[in-house]
Amino acid sequence: MTMMLNVDDKYISEVENFIASLPKGAVEIKNPLDDEIAKRVAEYRSGKMQTTPLIDGLESIREKLVAQL
Repeated sequence: MTMMLNVDDKYISEVENFIASLPKGAVEIKNPLDDEIAKRVAEYRSGKMQTTPLIDGLESIREKLVAQL
């Protein structure tokens, strides 16, 4: 079963203690960003993600800033 918990900061230590008291392997804790990062890396490596060369991106930013002057 997959479950997401939102725990109030003042109860974090109690939740951590509870999880630590369970048998080894009973709970898998994942960083919520892990799936998103893996998805984006896969898109980049497969060529599905549109990318912009750094110099082009910086030039675009510079042009926008100059236009504001």
